[in-house]
Amino acid sequence: MVLDISIIKIRISFIVYPKSDLTKTLSKNIAVNNKFDKKSIAKQSSTSKMSREPYQVAIDVGSNSIKLCVVKESLDNPGKLQVLCLLEGESAGIRKGVITNMSEATESLIELINQAESIVGLPIKSAIVGINSPSITFVNSEGMAIISASNNEITDIDVDRVVQDSLNKAFGMQNSKVIHLITKSFSVDNQQGIKYPTGMVGGKLEAKILIVLCDNSFLRNFNKVFEQSDIHIAETIFTPLAASDYILSSRQKKAGSVLIDMGYASTSYIVLENEEVIYSGIVPAGSDHITSDLAVGLQTNIEMAEEVKKQFLTLGKLDNENETIEIYNPDLQINEKFKLSEIQQYAKPRVEELFSLILKDLKKIGKNSLPGGCVLIGGGSSLVGIDEIARQTLKLNTFKYVFDLNTIEFVPDYNNNPAFINCIALAAYSYHHQDANQTNIIGKSSNSKLSNITSGSFWSNIKKYLPFG
Repeated sequence: MVLDISIIKIRISFIVYPKSDLTKTLSKNIAVNNKFDKKSIAKQSSTSKMSREPYQVAIDVGSNSIKLCVVKESLDNPGKLQVLCLLEGESAGIRKGVITNMSEATESLIELINQAESIVGLPIKSAIVGINSPSITFVNSEGMAIISASNNEITDIDVDRVVQDSLNKAFGMQNSKVIHLITKSFSVDNQQGIKYPTGMVGGKLEAKILIVLCDNSFLRNFNKVFEQSDIHIAETIFTPLAASDYILSSRQKKAGSVLIDMGYASTSYIVLENEEVIYSGIVPAGSDHITSDLAVGLQTNIEMAEEVKKQFLTLGKLDNENETIEIYNPDLQINEKFKLSEIQQYAKPRVEELFSLILKDLKKIGKNSLPGGCVLIGGGSSLVGIDEIARQTLKLNTFKYVFDLNTIEFVPDYNNNPAFINCIALAAYSYHHQDANQTNIIGKSSNSKLSNITSGSFWSNIKKYLPFG
């Protein structure tokens, strides 16, 4: 069978590879999506500083808006990131994660790029781009390889074979492109939980992998928008993967945590444990659904419901349930009055349902008890008291993520807006991983070649980028 996959490191194009070549093609992509250790990256940066690009650009395309972030390393504090530009524009031509009007989507992106170029004073030709839409699906698979060497020592070639076998056995990959292939763990002769099997001795090697897929049609249209905007996609990343990689601490990744990204049209989550990606999923409900519930319940229009949600919705305990708020409706040219208790009454069930769906998935995989707790990001996490609902529903220690200002500083006003967290995390991820990715972002186009991805053995490429010890 022929599987269509997207090559991330070349200018927007699609190449069809037989499955026999898939592991080599994806090797570089796998390498940067396994365990990430910030201390190790810091060590790498001291030895390869000269090869770093000074600026990194990230674009987060959502159903309601497109966000852009430009970062560079602080001149005063080496190793500390400085955010130079944060922009948000309307995602015209995009609805519920689907491109509905190519020209409108392209115009929106070009307008945002032009604004950013005016701010930073340099042309933007390339960016790391985050995808987080219902078009993303996930496939878990397992494979096995018999070790044929006389001394039973496992080599890189054996690891290549077992991952290839996992891919051959994967189901549900039709009409999709692979954007990430993550090796979760290996086992040698039933010894489980092994991360780096090369050099070990055994008769049988097994692997568990997670494949992140994106619908072919969506990805082609998505990439065409960037092509028409003259922006080279340096790397396409499932946004929660980059966000969890940068945001969660080493202790959280080891103990077991879930990162929940509350978007406009959907909510995605990713589970990590023992520094491995255990599971990821998308719930087709977001903050826009809360707005719709308020519009129906309060018998007002969508615009008013959105303003009521942003300004007055409190999901926690109310100090005065009978308190009434007043807000001007420009369409009717009158002040509308709503009780705070009614606002909560119409919004709270949807939020509880959303977290209940995530809890149901966590129970399916036996990960509903995570010592590292739950971290909330995304625009929807700005709602007052939403962390309380998550804590009560998931039965997990829950908090909203806030950037550590010892590691990142902001030139524009940020105001702890959680809607920008994904975009900033994408840029930071790109910066920390650019030695492995060879990502060229601002002022020049990437000249990476296919040989950079496929050269060498699959597992040798992984070992070059993963920290040991």
